[in-house]
Amino acid sequence: MSGRWLPSPDGVLAPEVDREALPARRLSLRLVIVQETPGVWLVRGLEHDVVVEGRSIGVAIRAALGFVEAHTAFDQRHDHMPLSAFPPAPQSYWQAYTSGTSVSLAQLGVAPPAGWEIHVAVAPSRLRRNA
Repeated sequence: MSGRWLPSPDGVLAPEVDREALPARRLSLRLVIVQETPGVWLVRGLEHDVVVEGRSIGVAIRAALGFVEAHTAFDQRHDHMPLSAFPPAPQSYWQAYTSGTSVSLAQLGVAPPAGWEIHVAVAPSRLRRNA
């Protein structure tokens, strides 16, 4: 069996991978929607701490999905895992997601970016400011 060997980012030689032959992997992200103040909605990603604000839930979620889509395209062009530069969100947002009400993207009138599985929950109440 012969093939090309290429240096990896750490300088070690590794076999070349045919990315076209690999099965498409769906990426997953959970988003929590929190009302910060009247008329200000915050969307935060859990696995990747994406943070976006909007004047309505719809505006905020569309902005968050646009952010995910743009950064995914950038990361793929640079051979990085999508959103790998963003660490997980603080624990208080994970708890807000768990205690929130699940909402489908279809209910919000939006579609997920290509290759992404997105789950959304609306937090039951405003979080403390230091979260």
